[in-house]
Amino acid sequence: MLKGLIICFAVLFAQLAVLNVIDARLYNAQDVRQAGTTQHLPHKEEDDNVSPA
Repeated sequence: MLKGLIICFAVLFAQLAVLNVIDARLYNAQDVRQAGTTQHLPHKEEDDNVSPA
């Protein structure tokens, strides 16, 4: 029984390690895509079309 628990915990920690690596890779890839595609355009002020109230 003790051997089964040790194997179970070893598999659990291996899965957590793999998921942690996958999560880190996806998070870094998402940051790179956002940095490459995000553009901050200045807002145009269209005061010419606004009539005074």
